[in-house]
Amino acid sequence: MDTKKETSKAFTMIEVLVVVTVMLAVFLITITNFSQYKLQFSLSSVVYAFAQDVSRAQNMALAGVPYKDSLGVEQGIDGYGIFGDITGLGNKEYIMYADKSPGNQQYDATDYIISTIDFSSSEPGIIIKQIDNVSANKASVNFSILTNTTTITQLNVGQNKAVFVFAFASDPTTTKTVSINTSGLVQVQQ
Repeated sequence: MDTKKETSKAFTMIEVLVVVTVMLAVFLITITNFSQYKLQFSLSSVVYAFAQDVSRAQNMALAGVPYKDSLGVEQGIDGYGIFGDITGLGNKEYIMYADKSPGNQQYDATDYIISTIDFSSSEPGIIIKQIDNVSANKASVNFSILTNTTTITQLNVGQNKAVFVFAFASDPTTTKTVSINTSGLVQVQQ
C-alpha cells in the first residue's frame, strides 16, 4: 500500500490573483510609456534615414553616377550632396541634390533636386533642432565627383565637421546627432 500524499495540481484563488495583478501591472507600465517608446523609435528612424541619405549622396559621387533629369536626359554634374537650412526649409526637411556643372560644391537654386525629404508626416514630433559648427543653422555637405573631396559650406573657422542635431519637438533636450566631417566620415551619435 502506497502511503505517499498526493499533491494538489490546482491553483488557489490567491495564486491566480497574484499572477493576474503582476501581469496587469506590467501591461499598465508598458501602455503608459508607449508614447515615449514611439517617439524614441521615430527619432532613431529619422536620424538613421538622414545618415543613409548622406551616405547615398557620398556613394553616388564616389561611383560617378550620372544624373538624369525627369525627361531621362543626362545632365552634367560635379557632385552630390545634402542641404539643410532650418530657417529657409524649416526644421522638418532637407534636400538631396546633384551639383550642376560647373559645380560650386554647395546647394544653390541652379542645382538639381533629387528629393526633398519631409519627415513631418511620417515621423511627427521630430525636428532638426540645430546644425552645429556652422553659421546660420544651414549647411551643404557636398561630395565632389571630380576631386573626391567633401565640402561643408558655412563651416565655422577651426571646425572640420557639421553636426545635425535631431530632437523631440516636445522635449528638445532629448537628441540624437549625425556628424559629417570634411573627410567624409558619417557618424550617428546618441
